[in-house]
Amino acid sequence: MTEPQQPSYRIRAGDNREYGPVDFATLERWLREARVRPTMPVWSSADNMWRPARERQELSAVFAALCDPNAPPVVGPPVNAMAVWSFVLCQFGLCCTLPAIPAIICGFISLSQIRQRGERGRALAVSGIILGVCGLAMGALLVVYMVVLARLGPEGQQQLLQEMLRQMQQPPVR
Repeated sequence: MTEPQQPSYRIRAGDNREYGPVDFATLERWLREARVRPTMPVWSSADNMWRPARERQELSAVFAALCDPNAPPVVGPPVNAMAVWSFVLCQFGLCCTLPAIPAIICGFISLSQIRQRGERGRALAVSGIILGVCGLAMGALLVVYMVVLARLGPEGQQQLLQEMLRQMQQPPVR
């Protein structure tokens, strides 16, 4: 004797893609995480029909619990603190270069922690790494510019300044 098979569900999301098949527990979790909205079409293998989620009888208890003010809040995984630090430091690194180095280091550490712990914050970590590298590159270009400018000497600097002023005074070419 075989057990009756549990129905499977598919979701048609706002991006016009179908997700599933999933079991009821996964569908319930998606509802609690607000990944499935009441108006989204849900297909069930039990009746082989697409219906809005709010019209599915089996989901009515879930919707009632979500509307209950005494229900516990839905909490996802935490945001990785190192990812936040990476993003904050990279902002300062764009201005004054030196904080870009710890921003890059924090970004790589946080990516590793996010993978291990299942935390959120990957976009912050990647942004911290990319903007940290940009801050370092801008700092390096500034140093190269200063060295080149210093090697020109006073006469070369004067000529460069006069050439720049002359170009600025010319009318734009149309």
